[in-house]
Amino acid sequence: MRALSLSVKWAGGVVVECGTTRIIFDPQVNNLFCSNIFITHAHSDHAKSFRYPNTVKFSTQETFDIVKVGGKREIYNWKPIQYHHKIKIDDIEIKAHNAGHILGSVQYEVISPEGNLVYTGDLNFIDTLTTKAADVVPCDILVLEATFGSPEFVFPPNELVYTDIIQWSLDSIKQGKIPALQADSLGNAQELTRIFNSFTTIPVITHSSVSRINKIYDAYGQTLNYLDVESKEASELQSSGEYVFIAPKNLKKLSENPDFNVAYVSGWAFRFKGKRKPFILSDHADFNQLINFVKESHPKLVLLCHGGKHNTVFGKHVNNKLGIEARPLRLIPTTMIFKHETQVTACEREILRAIRIPGFVYGRTWITNQISQNFHNFTTTEINEALDTLTKKGLLRIVHQDSYESR
Repeated sequence: MRALSLSVKWAGGVVVECGTTRIIFDPQVNNLFCSNIFITHAHSDHAKSFRYPNTVKFSTQETFDIVKVGGKREIYNWKPIQYHHKIKIDDIEIKAHNAGHILGSVQYEVISPEGNLVYTGDLNFIDTLTTKAADVVPCDILVLEATFGSPEFVFPPNELVYTDIIQWSLDSIKQGKIPALQADSLGNAQELTRIFNSFTTIPVITHSSVSRINKIYDAYGQTLNYLDVESKEASELQSSGEYVFIAPKNLKKLSENPDFNVAYVSGWAFRFKGKRKPFILSDHADFNQLINFVKESHPKLVLLCHGGKHNTVFGKHVNNKLGIEARPLRLIPTTMIFKHETQVTACEREILRAIRIPGFVYGRTWITNQISQNFHNFTTTEINEALDTLTKKGLLRIVHQDSYESR
């Protein structure tokens, strides 16, 4: 049986390699070494690669439609992937699962012959009014977003936040003020629209950037009742002052308008200081949700990303609470070696990856240092044995006593 391993590292995105196959998830830069890109959702910090014309891009149709309505005129080399469907690339399959974050958001499962890896991107692990909780996919390696991966991030129950938002809005209208809620145009804005549709008779007017996304939600069966701020109907309603206005969080000077009471709606709201009323509502998992998600996924190893300093914090809690090895993905590349591959065979493969330029001379010390620094699971003895084996196979040629030429 042919030996395979599954390796993952951070290289401007989450890069996964299996044998000679290399794919990348949510790249932040145009990585020329990965010809297949998988995009988890339409938020701009994860969907940058839609602008890279020369690589094949996979996402859900919903994500594609949201990105297109956001202003991307031409998207080249895009292919759709559906929930619970697989894409086969060489020796691996990539399967999409619900991430519970926003419309069309997915987590990706990489299925190799002898092990699997799950990359979540952003996720939410509770049901909301517009999303279902993320699927649990048991895995060997879990690459998890840790945006709110600190015990300080424990969000109040959504039902309590809904009640507070509605009461604040009613009080604002009684005061002769228009309640204006500023949030992400994609995600929280649709949740806010649904809150007022579901529990009140207060009309909703939305900023045009929110309306464009609302239309996509409507197209996929999530009916939202609202009036676009630029419509004739909205203009007639505005004169009454009895409505709620949902706007993007970066809309400037709204809080300076004396006609409005303004609120800020986000998972980061508890840190917010300013004129706007803060409401803690998020389409991300909080600390407790993340812990529960890891627990139910039963991984052998957890690698953390998208959390900054919280990657390290959350990793320590996973180690202590669940007894599962966890660490930031950016620290070192991680390789899972399967039972049909020896340490030396795996080391041979990593050496060949390190010395990619044919005919170039590499010092033995340089090779040993590169492999030792990047792959802590290989001993010096195993590296030396791998070098000797590659030389015998004719894949390396001894040039001097302490150097090799790649073939």
